[in-house]
Amino acid sequence: MKTFNFNEDVVSTNIVVTDGFFDGGAGTKAGSNYTTSSLSAAQKNYYYNVQFNSKDHFSCTYGHIGGSGSAEQSTTVEGTTQAVYKQFYNFTENDRASLKNGVGWIINSVTQSDAYMIAAERLQMKDRLNPGTWTITLSGSTTAGVGAELKLTDNSKTTDPTAAPFGEKYIIYSGSAGSVQDSGTEYGHFYPDAGLFILSAAEVSGSLPGSSGWIQSGSGDVGKHNGLAPDTRVNSAADNAWKITRALEQGSVTLRSEENQYIYDYFCRAKANEVNYSTNLTFWSGSDYIIRHSDMQNNPQTYISEVGLYDGGGDLMAVGKLSAPLEKNFSSEAIIKVRLTY
Repeated sequence: MKTFNFNEDVVSTNIVVTDGFFDGGAGTKAGSNYTTSSLSAAQKNYYYNVQFNSKDHFSCTYGHIGGSGSAEQSTTVEGTTQAVYKQFYNFTENDRASLKNGVGWIINSVTQSDAYMIAAERLQMKDRLNPGTWTITLSGSTTAGVGAELKLTDNSKTTDPTAAPFGEKYIIYSGSAGSVQDSGTEYGHFYPDAGLFILSAAEVSGSLPGSSGWIQSGSGDVGKHNGLAPDTRVNSAADNAWKITRALEQGSVTLRSEENQYIYDYFCRAKANEVNYSTNLTFWSGSDYIIRHSDMQNNPQTYISEVGLYDGGGDLMAVGKLSAPLEKNFSSEAIIKVRLTY
């Protein structure tokens, strides 16, 4: 067993690999391909899951800093929308104490009393979502019932991120694939490491309010007058999480995942006087272990067929098999590169 000289025999590389977010590596899917998963009534009070190919891809929900839009909210009962708002805010922002003073997400220099949240499924996003390449198209209607859509992306191509508790934060603007169309209006925050899109309910509903008579429409509504103007009644019929889910299902998403891959190349060197004998019993004869074939006694020939990597404790950690055996004798040297990718 040989020991590596890590300065000469081991080379490490870190690369970022991107792939389409959707099942099968697809990067874009129209909302017509989505379905909502079967959830209990209690779960739908909080969120909806959006599936593609029978696999969860997004979770959609709505939060309100004061609990509006919940089935129940009082001084003694915390509404579901307030619980959602607090949970996501405390997860994404550094100043968690600000909620006690009625200060939540600051978008367009104003505290957002309510927000829509879209969370990407961790299994699909791998290490994180790829900034500067995504487009979320939300579909709904104007107050006059005319169909409209809103395309959103981030500003990562032109602006450095700010820090979130777990990674980067970018601003969401109207535009597509990282090209900002209008930098005058912020629509929310994008957290690629968490796979989270926080959308200002006030801003997205300004673009896609929906017909006034449909503001109080609840889950199961599939009409074409849907919008994102939130239903702020404290009433069990209020179902704003369905509004953002429906807008997503009527639109489309272009999204890519990111994965950090760590590559280690181990150069296994067999010098002229090494690896010229075999532990295979057919190589030897008798209890004295004499080379079986006399013509190999002064010039043994071996064939390297696999390489094993051991840890410091002598435990076998990995085995690499060669595509074809490599001949080795005292007149030759061999270098075999073993690549491990994590």
